[in-house]
Amino acid sequence: MTAFAGFLSVLMGCHPLHNAQALKPDLAKNDEDSQLQFWHTLADAPVTSNDEAFHGLLLYLHDKDNAADYPARVQLLKNEGLLPNSFNEPADAPASRGTIAVALVHALHVKGGINLHLLPMSERYATRELQFINVYPPSSANQTFSGNEFVGIIGRVEDYQRGDPTTAAPAAPTGDANVPAK
Repeated sequence: MTAFAGFLSVLMGCHPLHNAQALKPDLAKNDEDSQLQFWHTLADAPVTSNDEAFHGLLLYLHDKDNAADYPARVQLLKNEGLLPNSFNEPADAPASRGTIAVALVHALHVKGGINLHLLPMSERYATRELQFINVYPPSSANQTFSGNEFVGIIGRVEDYQRGDPTTAAPAAPTGDANVPAK
């Protein structure tokens, strides 16, 4: 059995398994009922696809998704500077935390540290910055989202934008650390 498992791993290589699904057309509509159904359906998905994540981002950012299909969503996000021009993943590929982090850092106008300024499209540093401001949980840029995790992230983004102190970055220490506060 071990030899067979080794053979399968060599045969499969490092190709990601596509167990995400592209957005269903009936969930891509802009009316309130369709949007609500989209969020409820996504929350039950085991993996969030690029198509679902980009539709969700557009709904959150613009309260609608005017793109007719996945290529139009990708182009719209590229035009807004939220995706790098080199992005070319399929609709049904699992959305990576890094790809979404880059889009969110730009959409939220997160200032970030020096690494984020030196490498503005760095998925790693965008992910780390979202962790710092408590929008993302500790994770890797290469990880994917379950549907429920993605919906939760969008909720935390909304809290962050509204100034919820539980999602705000920790305050920088002030004064002398050896002097007790009064």
